[in-house]
This record gives sequence, C-alpha cells and structure tokens, in this order.
Amino acid sequence: MGAGVRLTNLQRVGSVAGIAGIVMLLGILTFDGINSTRNARKIVAATHRVIEATQATLQDVTSAEAGQRGYMLTNDERYLGPYHAAVLAITADTTTLRQLAGADAQQRLQLDTLSARIGVKLGELAETIRLGRAGLRDSALAVVRSNLGNNTMDDIRATLYTITNRQQALLAERTNGLERRYRIVEATVIGGTVAAVVIALLLNTLLTRFANSQADAARRLDAQNVELADANRMLGEQTVELELQNQQLQEQAGELEMQSEELTSSVEELQLQTAMAEEATSHAEEANRAKSLFLTTMSHELRTPLNAIGGYVDLLALEIRGPLVEPQREDLRRIKKSGQHLLSLINDILNLAKIESGHLDLHIRDVALSTVFENVDALVAPQFDAKKIIYVYPRCDASLRVRADSEKLQQILLNLLSNACKFTAEGGSVKIECDANSDSAADSREVVSISIRDTGRGIASDKLEEIFEPFVQIDRHLTGASQQGVGLGLAISRDLARSMFGDLVATSEPGVGTTFVLSLPRGTRGASMPPSAEPARGNSDAVSTS
Repeated sequence: MGAGVRLTNLQRVGSVAGIAGIVMLLGILTFDGINSTRNARKIVAATHRVIEATQATLQDVTSAEAGQRGYMLTNDERYLGPYHAAVLAITADTTTLRQLAGADAQQRLQLDTLSARIGVKLGELAETIRLGRAGLRDSALAVVRSNLGNNTMDDIRATLYTITNRQQALLAERTNGLERRYRIVEATVIGGTVAAVVIALLLNTLLTRFANSQADAARRLDAQNVELADANRMLGEQTVELELQNQQLQEQAGELEMQSEELTSSVEELQLQTAMAEEATSHAEEANRAKSLFLTTMSHELRTPLNAIGGYVDLLALEIRGPLVEPQREDLRRIKKSGQHLLSLINDILNLAKIESGHLDLHIRDVALSTVFENVDALVAPQFDAKKIIYVYPRCDASLRVRADSEKLQQILLNLLSNACKFTAEGGSVKIECDANSDSAADSREVVSISIRDTGRGIASDKLEEIFEPFVQIDRHLTGASQQGVGLGLAISRDLARSMFGDLVATSEPGVGTTFVLSLPRGTRGASMPPSAEPARGNSDAVSTS
C-alpha cells in the first residue's frame, strides 16, 4: 500500500486534545483568578467593617459622654438611657473589632490600648453618675474639671484615628491588589481565546490534508480486498479448527464454573458464621453494659439506707433517745463497724462498675508526692499503731511530682497499705520507697515508681496474676472474717493506675513478704529527690510510724 499523509504523535495529540486542553487551562486560570478576586473582595469588605466599627466605637463613647453630661446638667434619669445603650454598644463594637483584627499583632496591641482607655473613660463617667445620684454634685463636678475625661477622650480618638489610618492604608493596598487580579483575569481570558482560535485553524488545515490522504488510501484498499478474499477462504478452514478448540474450552469453563459455585457456597457459610459471631459479641457487650448499670444502680440504692443506718447509730450513741448501758454501746459500735464495712464493699463495687462502664472521671494534673504521702499517713497510721507494725514512708522532695488524679492516687495507696496492714502480722513492717527514672532503655519517658514492701505471709508465684482479677481472694480461708472483703481493691487499683497511663505489678515470696510497685508518669521536672532511707520515727529524711 502506498504511503499517504501520516500524523505524527504530536499532531495526533494536538488534534484530539489541543483545543480541549486550551479550554481547560483557560477555565482553570479563570477560576483561580475569580477565586482570588472573591477572596480579595472579602478582605476589602472586612477592612471596611473595621473602619465602620472604629467609627461606631467613637460614636458610642461620645454618646455615653453626652448622656452623662445631660444627667449632670438636669439631674434627670432619662438622660442616662443613651448612656446605658452606648455602654452596651461599646462592648459589642470592641468585640467586633477584635474578631476582625484576626492574627494582626499590631492591630491587637492597639485594641488592647483602646480597651484600657475606654475602661478608664467609662469608669470616670460611672463615678460622676454615682456621685450625682448620691447628691455629691460638687464632687462629681470636681471629677469633670480634673480633665481626666477630656484627656482620656483625646487618647481614645487618637487610638481610633491610628486604627482607621492603618485600615485605610490596608484598604488602598487591597483595592489595588483587587484591580490587579481583575486585569490578570481579563488578560487570561483574551489570551486563551486567541490561542484557541489559532490552534483551531491549524488543526483544521492539518485534518483536511489528512482526509484527502485517507481517500487515496481507501481506493488502494479496494484493490487489496480482492486479494484478501482468497485469504478469507483459508481462514474459514482455520475457523473450523478453532471452533473445535473453543468447544473444548467451553467444557473446561463449565468445570471452572462448578468449582466457583462450590467456593461461593463456602464463602456464604463463612459469612453466616461471622454474622453469628458478631451477634454473639453484641449480646455479650449488651449484657456487660446491663451488668455495670445494675451494679451502679444497686450500689447507689444500698448506700442511701446504709448512710441512714450510720446516722441513726450516731444519734443513739449521743443518747438523744435516752441513756444507754455499756452492752448497748458495744452493740452500737458493732452495728457502726459492720455498716462501715458493708458501705466500703458497696463503694468498691460502684467504683468497679464505673470503670467497666467507662464513666470514670479523672482530673489528671501534676501532684506532689510529699502531700499525698502526708494525707495517706494520717489515715493509715492508726491502723499500723493498733497492730504494732513499723510503718516507714519517705519524706519526698516537694518538687517530685507525678501526672495523676490526686484522689485516685490516694485511693490506690490506701488500698495497698490497708492490704499490707491486713496481711502483716503484729511486729512486722511496711515500707514505702520512691524511685524516679526512665521507663526503659529504649523509652525516654520518665516515670516514678512507688514500692510498698511488707513482711506479710506472701503470695505464691502462680497466684500473682489472679490477685488483680475482680472478686478473687487468695487463701480466703486464712483470712479472718473481719478482714474479708469482696476482692475488688487490687483490681480497682490496677485499673485506676492504667487509666492514668501507669501500671501496678506485684512480686512476692511466701513467708517473706510482698512488694507492690505503682508506676506513674513523672510530672514537671524538679530538683532530684534525696536518697530514700529506712529511719525510725522523727528522722529528717522520712516519716515512720510504729
């Protein structure tokens, strides 16, 4: 076949996408120009609003001063109507100015100065009105004659004039920028249109030449079609052979379709099992939420009558209902102690329900450990004194702080110390140690570790994880009835520690004692803590109670 006019790749791209590309580019540039112009208009409008707000502010201050002077001249309360309206308008206008100032540091500084001077002016007006109402007109006139109001008013005008001048300068600059954008958009539209016309003419010439060449090629193709007829007969024979091969392929496709149906059936069964699992999970979560809600409601309902019982016991102990004999007093003490024990168990259940339901309120901040230890000491020292247990805690540097909720941290320490006192025999010891260091070699976070070490009976190593589970008490048969709880103290303590981005772990050796380590993020870095010691009562580095 003879060679006709052929289009190069560049010509093909130009003929297909040339004009479309020009139009698209023109549209993008035009849209960008219009968008920039719209933004510029908004900035210009905002500048106008600032100028209007400055003028309104000056008018408001002037109106307030006019109302005050009218009242001073006539002693008529009606003149104070414009004064009060102007005071409210000043607040609204100055607020508008601050909103429009945005991130302009110079403008905000000027507005701070303006607010201060307006405050002085309004204070002077309010003072003269107060003196006038009190019948001290001479004192009020003396304040007016002091020129404080005139000088302040001049300062307010000067500040507003400065703000207005700056905004007018910005307005002129922004208006010029808006005009430049208009010209750019106009030049873009004109230039793009001319370019599109030129390209269209060039493409029309090129396509005409190409069409003529294609007509010549079509005539040559007619001659070649005769030659191709013979080739078609040969292809017919090959087609029969291909049909046989196609039949074989269809049989193979049928087998593949059966395999696909089996696979689809397997997938549907898996989806059904997944849906059943998700439904079971949903039911379990709903049951857990219902359990937490029930525990919370039950705890609240039980605390009210228990508190009432405690109150009536106190009233009886005060002999308001009549004198008591010593056996009655002993009965009341037992009732009071049992009620407090039951109330403590209910509080533990309520705390666990709050944690599980996600309703735990934490107020995490920097907490001084020295203050926490002092508060806890006042609560647990009598328990250790009663059992003649040596109790040692460090006198921490006041600058050593942790990031925690102060109340929840104190609750954790009280739980751990109460357990230590409960399971340490008479004459034993309980010691608290502090250590501030990094969390690990690969982690630069600083933590504070608080260790509570006792000389109690200890816990077997295979039971250490179980003690943190709710409602679990190890060796319950070895614990006296008066010391038994519901097994929530340690579970709540560890959940509280982890909620404050810390942790609570335990190590123990039966017959030797148990150590609980509470770790919490360190607060604001301060002076280093002095080395811990093991002093007796009154030592300068620690406080001990025996």
